[in-house]
Amino acid sequence: MSSGSQRIAGLSAVMRISWCFLVIATGTVFAVPAPHHPRAVNSSACAQIAPATAAFLSRNPSATPQVSAQLAMDCLQSVPNKPEPAKALVKSLKAFVQWQSTLAWLKDPPASYMLPATDIEGGLDNISTTAAAGGFASEYDFQLSIFKLNTLSSDIISVSKDGKEVPKLYNLAALNNNTVAPAITKINGQDAATFISDVNLKFSSFQDPDSQWNSMFKTYANPTGMLTVAASLAFQGSSVTLTYDNGQEKTEQSFAIIRPGINFTGVNTGEDFYNKFLNPNSTQSQAANTTSSATPTPTSTSTSSASPSVNTLAAPAPTISGYPFPIVRDSGANTTAGYFLDGTGYDNVAVLSVSAFSPAGNIGSIEYLTNFQSAVASFLSKCKVAGKTRLIIDVSANGGGFVVAGYELFAQLFPDVQRFQADNLRLADSLVNMARISNSIPNNFSATNAVEENAFSVLQNSVVTSNLVPGGVFGPDGSNLDTVEDILGPVSLKGELFTAYQQAPLNQTSAEFNLTGTGTRSNPPPSVFAAENVVLLTDGTCGSTCTIFSYLMILQLNIKTTVVGGRPQTGPMQSVAGVEGAQVFPLDEISAAASAVIALSPSERKAELQAGELGVLADGYALKRLTSVDNPGAVNGKNAFAATDSQTPLQFLWQPANCRIFYTKEMISSPTATWQRTVDATWTDPAAFCVEGSRVAMNVSSQSVDPLFRLGVNNTKF
Repeated sequence: MSSGSQRIAGLSAVMRISWCFLVIATGTVFAVPAPHHPRAVNSSACAQIAPATAAFLSRNPSATPQVSAQLAMDCLQSVPNKPEPAKALVKSLKAFVQWQSTLAWLKDPPASYMLPATDIEGGLDNISTTAAAGGFASEYDFQLSIFKLNTLSSDIISVSKDGKEVPKLYNLAALNNNTVAPAITKINGQDAATFISDVNLKFSSFQDPDSQWNSMFKTYANPTGMLTVAASLAFQGSSVTLTYDNGQEKTEQSFAIIRPGINFTGVNTGEDFYNKFLNPNSTQSQAANTTSSATPTPTSTSTSSASPSVNTLAAPAPTISGYPFPIVRDSGANTTAGYFLDGTGYDNVAVLSVSAFSPAGNIGSIEYLTNFQSAVASFLSKCKVAGKTRLIIDVSANGGGFVVAGYELFAQLFPDVQRFQADNLRLADSLVNMARISNSIPNNFSATNAVEENAFSVLQNSVVTSNLVPGGVFGPDGSNLDTVEDILGPVSLKGELFTAYQQAPLNQTSAEFNLTGTGTRSNPPPSVFAAENVVLLTDGTCGSTCTIFSYLMILQLNIKTTVVGGRPQTGPMQSVAGVEGAQVFPLDEISAAASAVIALSPSERKAELQAGELGVLADGYALKRLTSVDNPGAVNGKNAFAATDSQTPLQFLWQPANCRIFYTKEMISSPTATWQRTVDATWTDPAAFCVEGSRVAMNVSSQSVDPLFRLGVNNTKF
């Protein structure tokens, strides 16, 4: 196998609905094709996959099966798009979309939002209409879920000569082997930066062009970063060509990989493909899915509490891969560690690196949180003993995790500061029904059959309904929301209705885990670092719980922020630009809660609920079309707000860093070099080290709280 080749992953079972959930989460514009014109289809392409795969494996017995990318594309283009299943899929997705908290702002974003307006509901309607009219030439065109990888472009990095000069694109291998490596100027004949930015706009999971850019490139914090052309949801030709500033061109052919466990025996036509891999009602498809071990696509980390796992933390290695020897590190989660810098100008600086607010593996939530808490406490104690006076908190590439972990870190850093939280949920019809029926079920409910018993258990442990019934839901000021109607509000924003503003204070004593400041940890040690001596280092891809923590630091304490990387242009860059909501709801969790609510609803309402939006969710047709049940997708269920603004979720506010630096070749692989550069740009000489035009004055946060966050204001019962 050539080392310089391109692959299209997931030739078969990946062609389902995962891209739709990406659109829901990010607000990417729907590309709805016009009714197609007849085109030549290679009707025998699918029949060639099995023999081509067998021939490849005979030459490479231990390799991942692969075929020509063009053959794969021809096969996919022969798979028919069937209007009725397509409409059913869109109908199912629309029911889940109603739980996406940001629909109104995506459709009409504020001027500060850096991506185009997106009408998610309208886009789904257009897709359904197009499918009904036979406007999609193939199931591939309907789903646009092909994924490709190219090794010629897989090692491209974006680096600056000195950290201030606008970066250029290089092949990392060439840069490592030559003192003067040629820079990449074009990809497939188009200006390279423009090409990357354009494709990012369609497929990136980040809501800011600079964070989209950073997510594409390998760094010490993002070692799996992959250029868009090498990891795309759309077929972009049978080859990839790179043009360099020395006039050289390199072209490599594409190939497609076959997912493990996928067998093309008997697949001779596009219709066979559809029945075996795409039709959930087909016996052939069910058998294929039973034997398939399709690799799930990564998703952003949920900010909800995960179910405890029986797995335990493994004994840690001395260092976290890619990082220096730590002063303190977690016990196997591989996401949290503390360091001391050395050398003149750096020896008073400590660094706390938090690459996620969850473990890298499948580890029990309580064990992770307890270990995270002790690791942070130990680090701060050692900083005090060592006399460290300045602190860098590195959250580069931190995609989120447990909300309570973000609160825990903030509580240990600044135990005397009252944490503000205000969230809300969009009042979908199904949410309102779910809330009211769940609340009507008594805690001492006695099931009469196994279905009811299972349904009651689902609701008792649901991450969805826990936000909708009294007991764990409070107002932003800590006041109780005593009834389900208090929770439902509603609050009117941008012409839509939402729940009352709420928070989960997490200030109750627990036998399992006590947040610093509560229970057994009610008297924590004072802050080790003054707020003015702390800097938050990000690459803009901070998301979910990371944004919750970061905004607490930025908006409540005016903590300095330094951001690294971004597009090859000068000027400011946002410090926080991942998903900035308060909690994601996995689609299977919504569906399970809907099913449970219908099962436990009054008998006179069951038929009505089953025929409505709640029934569509319970049926979960979209989930039946999944590539992998382990990756059901999610919506952002809760908006998060700043204390001073009850009208616009944090997702849509511009939050520039106080200083921006670019990656150098050394910084790409060296966290220490990046941290030293951060010290220089933050405290030593910002004028000399910050990118031109990137310095932004410190935030001067107002301490006043928007009066609409008070319980009962702007709430009208319905």
